Amino acid sequence: MAGSEKFEIKVLGGLEIRYGEKVIGVNESKTKSNKMWVLFEYILLNRSRKLSQDELIEMLWPDMEVSNPANSLKGLIFKLRKEIDSLGFLPGKQVILSVSGSYAFNDDMPYTVDVYEFEKYLELAQEQGLSDDKKLDYLLQAVECYKGNLHHDARRDPWAASIQTHYGDMYLSVVRSCTDLLSKEGNHQKIVEICRNALLIQPYTEDYYYYMIRAYTALENYSAASDMYLRVKELMQQEYGTVPDTKFEQAYKELMKQRPKKNLSAEELTEGFTEIRNYMATFYVEYGEFKQIYRLTARRLERIQKDAFLCVYTLGARRGVTVDLKERKKHMRILGEALSFGLRQGDVFARVSPWQFAVIFEDVTEENTLTIAERIKKYFEKNKRGEAFGIIHKAVRIEPSDFEARHGAV
Repeated sequence: MAGSEKFEIKVLGGLEIRYGEKVIGVNESKTKSNKMWVLFEYILLNRSRKLSQDELIEMLWPDMEVSNPANSLKGLIFKLRKEIDSLGFLPGKQVILSVSGSYAFNDDMPYTVDVYEFEKYLELAQEQGLSDDKKLDYLLQAVECYKGNLHHDARRDPWAASIQTHYGDMYLSVVRSCTDLLSKEGNHQKIVEICRNALLIQPYTEDYYYYMIRAYTALENYSAASDMYLRVKELMQQEYGTVPDTKFEQAYKELMKQRPKKNLSAEELTEGFTEIRNYMATFYVEYGEFKQIYRLTARRLERIQKDAFLCVYTLGARRGVTVDLKERKKHMRILGEALSFGLRQGDVFARVSPWQFAVIFEDVTEENTLTIAERIKKYFEKNKRGEAFGIIHKAVRIEPSDFEARHGAV
C-alpha cells in the first residue's frame, strides 16, 4: 500500500469505495447484496463505537424472521470483507474489525469520507473573523461534496432516515448561505447553477425555486423567472394541493415591476440589452424563438456561404429498463445543464420536445460538433444518477435558405 494513498469513500449520491483506480460499491460491485452495503454504511457512520451483533441484526432484519441471524450477519461480514480485499488496499479484516464479539470500523487507517468532508468545510465556514470570500470558498467546497442522498436501500431504515434528514437540513443551510454571499457579489448565474443541482437532490424544496427566481430576475432573464414561478405553482398544486408561499408572490411581483413599461430610446435599449458579466456563454431560448433563429440562420447562410448544423440531443433510456417519470425529468435537467456548460460562446439551444434539446452551430465542421457532443456526454455521464439513461446525438447540416431568390432580393 502506497503511504500517500487513501481509502476514498462516498456515501452521498450512492455508496462508492475507491482505492487508486479500483472501485466497489452499490453500482460497481458484482454482488447484488444491498444489505451488505447498508451494513457497511451503518458501521462507517457509527465509526466512533463498537457495534454488537444484536444491534446489527436488529438494524438489518428489524421485522423479519431469520432462521439463524448470527450466521447471516457473519456471512454478510465475510462478503463485505472480500469485496474490500479486491481493492488491494488493506485486508477486509483490517477495515471492518472484530472486537470482542462486536464489529467496528478501523478509524486509524488513512481514509476520507465525503460526508465528513462536507461537515469539515461547513465547520470551517463558521469560524469567526472570516472574510466573505473565504467563507464562500468553504461553502462552495461543501456544496461540491454533497452529491446526493444516502443510497435508497439504506434510506428505508429509520436510522438512515434520521441521518439523511440531519445532513439534508445542513445542505439546505449551506445553499442558503451560498446564495446570500453570491447575491452580494452579483454572481447570480452561480446561484442558478447551485440551485439546479440542489433540486436534483431535494426536488420539493421551495427555497431553491425562490432563489432561482430572484437570480433569474437579477440576470434580467424574465422568461426563465416567470417559468420558474409557474413551475412552483404547479408543483405545489400537484404535490400538496396548496399554493406557493407569499415570498414567491412577492418575488413574482418584483419581477413584473422590472419589465419595461414605457417606450425607450435607442440608447436606453442598447444599455438594457448589453450583457452583464454573469450571463452564461450559451443562449437558452424558447421553442418559438429557436424556430425564428433557425430561419434567420438559414437566410444568413445564403449570403455568407458558411457551414451550420442543427444538432439534436435526445434523452434515451436503456432498452428493457423501466424508468420513473420523475427520474426522466431529473435527467432532462442534467442534460440541460450539460448543454449550458458544454456549448461554445454564442451557441443557441432550446428544448424542442419533452425529451429533446436542439442546438444551432454556426461556422463549424461536422467534426467540431462531434467533439462538443463528447464534452456534453462526459458532463452528463459524470452527473447522471445510475445507468438507465444516456444521450443520443444527431447532427444535420442546415441548408441555406432560398429566401432571396424567392423574394427577388438584390
